[in-house]
Amino acid sequence: MNMTNFQIVVMAIFVVLAIAGMLVFAGVGGLGNSDQEIGTVEIWGTVPAETMNKLITQLNSNNGRFSAVTYTQKNKETYQEEFIEALAAGAGPDLLLLAHDGVVRNREKIIEIPYDTISERDFKNTFVEEGEIYLTDNGVLGLPFTIDPMIMYWNRDIFQSVGIANPPEFWDELFTLSPKITQRDTASNITRSFTALGEFTNVENAKEILSAFIIQSGNRIVVPTANGLQSIINEKLDFATPPAEAAVRFYTEFSNPVKSVYSWNKSLPNSKELFVAGDLAIYFGFASEFETIIRSNPNLNFNISPLPQLRDANTKITYGKMSAFTIPGNSKNQAGALIVGLALTNIESIMQSSADFNLPPVRRDILVNKPTDAVNSVFYDAALMSKSWLDPDSGKTDDIFRNLIESVTSGRVRLGDAVSLADKELDLLLRSR
Repeated sequence: MNMTNFQIVVMAIFVVLAIAGMLVFAGVGGLGNSDQEIGTVEIWGTVPAETMNKLITQLNSNNGRFSAVTYTQKNKETYQEEFIEALAAGAGPDLLLLAHDGVVRNREKIIEIPYDTISERDFKNTFVEEGEIYLTDNGVLGLPFTIDPMIMYWNRDIFQSVGIANPPEFWDELFTLSPKITQRDTASNITRSFTALGEFTNVENAKEILSAFIIQSGNRIVVPTANGLQSIINEKLDFATPPAEAAVRFYTEFSNPVKSVYSWNKSLPNSKELFVAGDLAIYFGFASEFETIIRSNPNLNFNISPLPQLRDANTKITYGKMSAFTIPGNSKNQAGALIVGLALTNIESIMQSSADFNLPPVRRDILVNKPTDAVNSVFYDAALMSKSWLDPDSGKTDDIFRNLIESVTSGRVRLGDAVSLADKELDLLLRSR
């Protein structure tokens, strides 16, 4: 079925089903109250099967129309390859749970849900801003399902040991805090680190941290143009210095042994492991890591706070990982897949999945009721602050960002030239998609 036929089918269905734009945006019941037949819908994703099957069972118990909906959990490492192989064989899922960094590489393999079906206004009013990465000029590529924002983990014992009551709110505070907290032995080896910044291979979430710096600095990294997606890493954007260049300079300061803020090097363990061991004061990680850190060291005295911001910035920004339900172009039941996707992203389903995943909800109408506990209140705020970028290939861009950082820290390439090279490499990658 081609795209034109799909639009005709969907619009015909929603003449019957739509109430006030889209039923899914109206409240808990959503499409579940419709009599429209769903049929067989096969879903693929990487989230635990137990959680997804629980949601499907919940939907089916409401009206019995989701009995032919099935979910298959896939391995994150082989997910993309399996999807491509299935498409080549004329098979595959009817509904695909796609991460935000899979949008570009799969753009031609998934369909747009036209704005006649889900209006742009309704989408933006329903989901957090990062969800707009799934929007095009003509429609919606995916229905947001999960949001996993980056936050700051900090060791309370370390901060208290040097008489510091609170973690930093702004990045420039790191310059004064690092010399107070980082400890070195007589041979200048770091025995206690303030923060893991400046290197790549042993810094967990290095690309995401640097992405957050760059986006906070005012650079969206990749933008759509009339000729396709384009890298803007090297653009000045009305600043005296390219924002990305300023971000990389800040990031690499902490691995420079001649600087007073020196707190990290390649010889240290993985940053998450060091934080769990109690020898790293600040760790930048995702909300999804909270439970694993507790399990890894139940005695670790830590807390969480929002990601630091640029002082005097007009908006607060963090980096977020997102997933959304998308419909493959060769789905045998595109109309049914759309109904299921909408049902799995209605209020009731998102509230349940958020609780099961220990993540903040992706819907604004749930986030408006912020909890008062110390953990989820931070998660909720971070979800609203989350942004990301159109990453064409996460593995290859990892290499680009690694080369960018290591060429600067090694002194092989001047900072401005390293940023320019990364810009060219990312542009070439975007053109190849």
